[in-house]
Amino acid sequence: MSESRKAATLLVLNGAVIAAHTLLAKGANGSGASPMLYALASAAGATLVLGLARLLSRTGRPLPRGIALYGLIAGLISAAIPQTLIYSASAYVSAAVASLAYAFPTPLTFVLAALFGLERASLGRGIGIAVAFGGAVLLALSRSGNLSGDGLWVALAMLAPFSIAFGNIYRTLYWPPGAVAFDLALATSAGAALWLGAALALSGGFAASAPSPTGLACLAAAALLASFGNIIYFELQKTGGIVSFSQIGYAGAVLGLFGGFLILGERYTVLTWAAALVIALGILVSEIAKRRTGSS
Repeated sequence: MSESRKAATLLVLNGAVIAAHTLLAKGANGSGASPMLYALASAAGATLVLGLARLLSRTGRPLPRGIALYGLIAGLISAAIPQTLIYSASAYVSAAVASLAYAFPTPLTFVLAALFGLERASLGRGIGIAVAFGGAVLLALSRSGNLSGDGLWVALAMLAPFSIAFGNIYRTLYWPPGAVAFDLALATSAGAALWLGAALALSGGFAASAPSPTGLACLAAAALLASFGNIIYFELQKTGGIVSFSQIGYAGAVLGLFGGFLILGERYTVLTWAAALVIALGILVSEIAKRRTGSS
């Protein structure tokens, strides 16, 4: 399989994982598990599953030097900070604001990648990302209504995309020499679990959550899903480059619509489906431009 086809396949798979997480999170939240507890269960469960898999595989391959620090920093800025900001702000801002927080990382990553010399900027690539971003904004507004909320919490929610984008850059610049996707998935999952666990403990979130058996089942499924998802997450970053990688949120939004329609029986307006089509078109234009310019 060519690198471009592998990257496209990984992008779709990562989008499917995000869409599945969205569906599971809805089920967990409706069964007494808070979004923060769901995020912690995903990270901690993935750490346990991946750690056991590595132990049982007996590869004898030592973890690369510096990977523990890498996991702590990547887990903090890529997962713990943005998830804590968005989930905390969700009680004070409209759903559209929270949705937009996941739309901004891609254009921010594109700009930062050019500034740090990680990808050569191109007009076609920029147009594709702008189109996909416009579709994401339209999708957020069509599904969630107006942008509103307490000014301070809106500002805090909008800090999350910057954390995600800088996390994308950090993971690329400081990828430990000799590390494979499995190693980084394990280390970053562990780092995120530590930070999220601390945030929940300090906020009293453990006492506030009382998941039912259905909620616990969703949390267990989330752990297994995250184990697979975190591996292909780093595989895509390695294969497709950091900007292509950053579009997984857009892919997840589109696939999430189909999941909600087919599995949950949700119904959407024509505007919502049109927004999804615009996102898909933007991703396609972006990836074609990347292939033609040879951007990494």
